[in-house]
Amino acid sequence: MMQWRPILLNRFVVTIATVMIIALLWNLYVSFNDGGSVRGQVITSDGSPLVGAMVKLSRKTVTSVEMISETTSDADGMFSFNKHGEYALVITVSVNDATSDRTVVPLWFRNQDIVLEESIIVNP
Repeated sequence: MMQWRPILLNRFVVTIATVMIIALLWNLYVSFNDGGSVRGQVITSDGSPLVGAMVKLSRKTVTSVEMISETTSDADGMFSFNKHGEYALVITVSVNDATSDRTVVPLWFRNQDIVLEESIIVNP
């Protein structure tokens, strides 16, 4: 009679099963985080929220940066974009004559939801 335990627990079967589980978990993560939401905050150099700043969301390609949407920051300096549908994003903020540095937003997959960890600083 054949013993199944040594066959199922050999390194090849375990490796393939591990890769399949990782792929399944990754696909589950992507399916719950693909709404295309980008959120963040705009502040001044002293840390106070910047109200009414123009926030521009752009797609980054190999050769260019093309604006796809824009919004203004609210009373808390917060902004959000929905359904961007891109792989690589760039955010710039302007108020009056002041403009922030470009903030490149790295994404792992298309239309990924993301909350910026660091606030964007603008000196008006």
